[in-house]
Amino acid sequence: MTAAIETMTSKERTIAALSGKPYDRIPVNLLISDHAARVIGVSVGEYNNSARLLAKGQIAAWRRYGSDLVNTGPGLSGIPEAIGSKVAFPDNTPYIAEFIVKEEADLDRLKIPDPEKDGRLPLFLEAGAIVVREVGDQVPVSMTTSGPFTTAANIRGTDIFLRDLHKNPGFAHRLLRFATESIVRFAERAIQVGVRPGLADPTSSGTLISPRQFREFALPYLTETVQRITALAGGPPSLHICGNTSKIWEDMVATGAGILSLDDMVDIGEAKARVGDKVALLGNVRPTTVMYLGTPDNVRDNAKECLAKAWDSPKGYILGLGCGLPIDTPPANLHALVRAARDYGRWPLDPARFQ
Repeated sequence: MTAAIETMTSKERTIAALSGKPYDRIPVNLLISDHAARVIGVSVGEYNNSARLLAKGQIAAWRRYGSDLVNTGPGLSGIPEAIGSKVAFPDNTPYIAEFIVKEEADLDRLKIPDPEKDGRLPLFLEAGAIVVREVGDQVPVSMTTSGPFTTAANIRGTDIFLRDLHKNPGFAHRLLRFATESIVRFAERAIQVGVRPGLADPTSSGTLISPRQFREFALPYLTETVQRITALAGGPPSLHICGNTSKIWEDMVATGAGILSLDDMVDIGEAKARVGDKVALLGNVRPTTVMYLGTPDNVRDNAKECLAKAWDSPKGYILGLGCGLPIDTPPANLHALVRAARDYGRWPLDPARFQ
């Protein structure tokens, strides 16, 4: 098979796909994240603590693989860290090692973080500005940050926060209000440097809380965050929630998010049938069993499966992963996913190619 010749930039391709216009081939989002450290040969800790390396890694990964998005963080830990939680940096995915809110009174001592001063937020902003300056005319540049529910969990501790929902709901709402204001303040500054914020709220997953709890505790703050970012940016952020979200798809749409990024646990064809006429979809190649543990042939087959289910989603579709990319994913598998987009997702899309 002869691969399609690319005639559009990543930015042009993505805009076309999300506005119902022809494109050269379907956009593909690799969710590179900390794998960029491997691309430039530094440790994850070094990468995450240097604006220069954050930018260098993301630009290098974009040039190597051909993903249609560059994302410079701050991920799930950046805002909680700026609030006061402690982050550990193994040479793998960073994680929250100590939560700042151990008792209710701790919240009263905290302040909304200053994106220019607190934690690593200034590094992410500087990295975003570098990426925008160097390649922003060619590729969409985003900063994904934790949503309100996940941010609250990462300053309180997930297990304790989930207990708060039952035992101290008033305090849970106070945590969520604080988290919302912290996210919006950072998003406002990120927009000023030229990037589009995205939201990931994995702790609000149906795997951890019920739809009733989602609607009571997560949805109001998530909706407010999306709407405030939309007003600041002139367009809505994307939204990713891990796990089985099938019972809250309509709620996710109701937030006003521009793109729903769906976990590989759910059927993207079912999502297309239920909400594809209301919002663009992204996903949902299996990140662990296929991208990390599989072969290029496995990647190709899974990509074809996703394309077959979602290529004609009415509001647009982006081929991508069902969740974050494992750091040590073989480069050959990343190349295979982009190659699948070029081979099987070229315009005009033909379902016969997906079989």
